[in-house]
Amino acid sequence: MLTIGGIEITFDLELITITEYRKFATGALLSADDDEILARVCGQPVEWVGALSQPNYRRLTAAFFKAAREPLADPN
Repeated sequence: MLTIGGIEITFDLELITITEYRKFATGALLSADDDEILARVCGQPVEWVGALSQPNYRRLTAAFFKAAREPLADPN
């Protein structure tokens, strides 16, 4: 779990397809598409993702990729 700006973020990786993940992970998407994917998996509006500071965006993407690399890890 990650907290950004007082909001607890839990990623729901079931909300994206493997094709979307692969495109996001390889940089094959436009930044607006990246933001939409991140917004969807963390349950926030796209505008929220776009309004993040650069350090918080980096924290969010790092946490996303960690969760995506270990989708079967026990969260407890």
